[in-house]
Amino acid sequence: MSVIVRTGPQEYECRQGVLNTLPERLEARRIQKIALVHGQKSWIQAKPYLKQMEAAAVDVQLIQFSGECSYEEVSRLKVKVEHSQVDAVIGIGGGKLMDAVKHTAASFPDLRLILIPTLASNCAPWTPISVMYTEAGVCIGFDVHPTQTDILLVEPQLLLTAPENYFVAGLADTLAKWYESDLTLSSPENRNQPFLRLARSAAYECREIILRQAQAGVEALDGGQLTPAFIQLADTIISLSGLVGGLGDKYARTTIGHAVHDKLTAFPQTHAFLHGEKVGYGILVQLAVEEKWEEIDKLIDLYRRLNLPVSLKELHLGAMDESEIEAFVSLVAEDTILKASGYPVSRGKLLKAVLSLEANREEDVYSKVGKG
Repeated sequence: MSVIVRTGPQEYECRQGVLNTLPERLEARRIQKIALVHGQKSWIQAKPYLKQMEAAAVDVQLIQFSGECSYEEVSRLKVKVEHSQVDAVIGIGGGKLMDAVKHTAASFPDLRLILIPTLASNCAPWTPISVMYTEAGVCIGFDVHPTQTDILLVEPQLLLTAPENYFVAGLADTLAKWYESDLTLSSPENRNQPFLRLARSAAYECREIILRQAQAGVEALDGGQLTPAFIQLADTIISLSGLVGGLGDKYARTTIGHAVHDKLTAFPQTHAFLHGEKVGYGILVQLAVEEKWEEIDKLIDLYRRLNLPVSLKELHLGAMDESEIEAFVSLVAEDTILKASGYPVSRGKLLKAVLSLEANREEDVYSKVGKG
């Protein structure tokens, strides 16, 4: 058994006012010239928290992100960074921006990488992985980078300015850490490996924290109140979930939940939905494959409270007939990452799971399926 451990950024801090420390952190690393990659909305939200940078002896070049983590966008960013001859690149924005900046920085071994997320919507700021898309938004795979982020700074007050659906999507994406990895991590051949035990423990804690605190976290976001529950959830979405894959390597990577997401991106109707929203539906498909109907009941209750989609119909794919659903399921079954994971699933089981979820979406009592 081979487990490659990539624990996370060299430095991580999540607290109110943490961005005020950025100038001293740059000075400690003798960083004098930076390329700052930002989204349009994220820069507007983040700029008030970076006032200390105005007095810092640092040359800053602003580069606006195109919005898609594609190879074309990464190539564009590489040209700009190389031309600028900077000491570091800072990424400020959401998950796709984080992934594009990580991919860009990986091409320059001496370049420092600093990430400042403006959303608590996934673990992208933590991991040395970039999920890649076409320019049209279709997921085409992921790349693993040889180096980690130097500094990851999370200002929880900044995360409070994000739309609720991004936070909720982050909760769903983080729930997947447990449901997608448990079967592999709990297998007899894996459960005694020390790092895999830690990965499974982290995944379980992700699930427990979200089931316990999700409602309180959303209420805090809606009210603009920085509460312990919100901070704990932000830490869980960004860092604890990232540790699952960091400690568990290929044994704690994605399975059905993310395979469903990846194939849903091929349908333009789903592009209005966030990554975590589609992964959340994928979790239900996985649990249906495993015939864990009572667990589905538990999650459906949470999903309804958080306004997460629970069926293809709610993902704007209700017009699909059975033959089209069969074609979609075939795509999922042939997903390269799912097949590489070794997760035991057949096309027939996937089809039965998807059709069962569609047939029972009106009742929201899915345990009846497993008993009938």
